[in-house]
Amino acid sequence: MDEYRARVYPVLVGGGIPFFPQRERRVDLELVETRTFSSKVVYLRYHVARQAVS
Repeated sequence: MDEYRARVYPVLVGGGIPFFPQRERRVDLELVETRTFSSKVVYLRYHVARQAVS
């Protein structure tokens, strides 16, 4: 996957299914866009950070 888009709602819940599956390797993300709506929902867009090739 090259990009993640998430919307964060200002509500806390005590449980549920994890948003991301458990992975064995770490995936670094780079924040590329944010928006905050009047409802206080926050939109976040991340690209997967690419490591420089030497």
